[in-house]
Amino acid sequence: MKNTIGLVTLGMMLAACGGGSDGNGNTGNNGSVGSGGTTPPVTTPPVVVTPEVKVLSGTVVRYAAEGSGVAFNVQIKPNFTPAGTLFVTASDNASVVSPAVAVTANADGSYALALATINNATRGHYSGDITLKLCADQACATPQTVASVTVPYDLNVVAYGTAWPGDKLTTLAPWADVPDWSTFQGNPAHTGYVPVEIKPEQVLPRWKTGAISQAPVSSYGYGYTATLTAANGIFYGAGDNVLKARKEHDGSLVWSYSVAALAYPSVNPPAVANGIVYMAAGQQNSSTMFAFDAATGTVKFKAPMGSQWENYLAPVALDDAVYTNAGTYGGLYAFKPTGDQLFFAATSQTAMWSPALDATTAYVYNGNTLSLLDRKTGTVQSTIRDVNTSYYGYQLNGAPVLGTGGNVFAANYGSAVTGSSAGNELLKFNTAKGFIDWRIKGNYPLTPAYASGVVYAQNLSPYRIEARAEGDGALLWSWVPGPAAETGWSGEPVVTKNLLFVSAAKATYAIDLTTHKVVWSYPMAGRLALTRSGILYIQNQEALVAFNVK
Repeated sequence: MKNTIGLVTLGMMLAACGGGSDGNGNTGNNGSVGSGGTTPPVTTPPVVVTPEVKVLSGTVVRYAAEGSGVAFNVQIKPNFTPAGTLFVTASDNASVVSPAVAVTANADGSYALALATINNATRGHYSGDITLKLCADQACATPQTVASVTVPYDLNVVAYGTAWPGDKLTTLAPWADVPDWSTFQGNPAHTGYVPVEIKPEQVLPRWKTGAISQAPVSSYGYGYTATLTAANGIFYGAGDNVLKARKEHDGSLVWSYSVAALAYPSVNPPAVANGIVYMAAGQQNSSTMFAFDAATGTVKFKAPMGSQWENYLAPVALDDAVYTNAGTYGGLYAFKPTGDQLFFAATSQTAMWSPALDATTAYVYNGNTLSLLDRKTGTVQSTIRDVNTSYYGYQLNGAPVLGTGGNVFAANYGSAVTGSSAGNELLKFNTAKGFIDWRIKGNYPLTPAYASGVVYAQNLSPYRIEARAEGDGALLWSWVPGPAAETGWSGEPVVTKNLLFVSAAKATYAIDLTTHKVVWSYPMAGRLALTRSGILYIQNQEALVAFNVK
């Protein structure tokens, strides 16, 4: 409820009398008395304006994981000039809002007020009004002309194990000019970038269902890898030897396909492009690239491949071909949409990676070398070797990320995940010049995200999210999860025009790219996806949850 003092304006309207005949043929002038009268002066009383403060922002709506405060802004505009400097303190009946308020004056006479909830609020649903006390001094001993205003709020503090707050099955309307979340980290460049702005108050629960896969963490130490993809209101995920297509609206099943009949059945994450879903499945002599009609599940082709006992990240598809990690001793397969093999290029025997693609080139990173292959023939055009890397493992669990101007970002993810004491380095490969342009020592376990000249990487040593400049790797800013229980990372970051979504060990957080503060959080960690339908997904071995973001 907005507590403002209304604007009162007093005014008077004086009606002038029109002239008429005096009986002798003389007509009086309008507004005069008799033939020789004069017009009395008309006076208008002064306008009296009652001071008020308008709240320009609406109700504050937030979800917060227990143990994590969330920040929010309130916009106010007084119709008077505050005495001296405007100071503000906040309070609410439940004491879940921090008293501290940062005040920023805007050129139009309005003020931006930065507030936050407390970190130790217990689980529960809190709603009511936030009272903003307006003061002329920091101690708030002297009130402003209007002493306070109120802002409604609705806060859900959710803990792990809290009952699902309920489905909000709103009508889905896809974003215009936003690509599908088509493969690992969203797109063939693996940037994890979705070009939209998201309001934190619109990130609300949509539905929850069982896990796509309940496969345990592998003996190599790698986490949950059953990532999903989505297009045209349907999402696709593979687990327990079955590929399933489900509606984004409510998670209901559209179609499914089992590979249990294979001699050595297994499934890997799918990709989707141009109405076709691609999935590498099977092991040893049953390894196969499957292609399905995305709407019906009809098998379009099955193409044989070689492999041993590996698993892979999602393939990557463009208009004219699909590419996947496979091969008895490691390599890259490419198939046409008809199922005909375009090429096979041998690489080192490393699994759990995905190539990055642009219009002409396939970028393959195996943990110590970046190779650039012609996308039509598989011919190696150039390689860049990382001479600092001595670790060799059979699973990488990551992918190269394409920046601008031929820049490629990667780290030896496998060495970080398996706990190598040497850690690893975040690298920028300059493919135009053929060398590593910069390297940052740390322990980077997962593929970073990239947008607008900034690389967003999760580091274990030191433990933090890092935003680094594409040009020279300089640290622009960093963020550390507040709760002490957070000690690791569960999924790759996803970045939009204004928010960075990161999944730590216990919860997923949305960080404002301008303030670097948490503006939303939820107590579930896992792999993330943000689809064109306007849904944020969090998935792990226990469940899959979907949040509306628009």
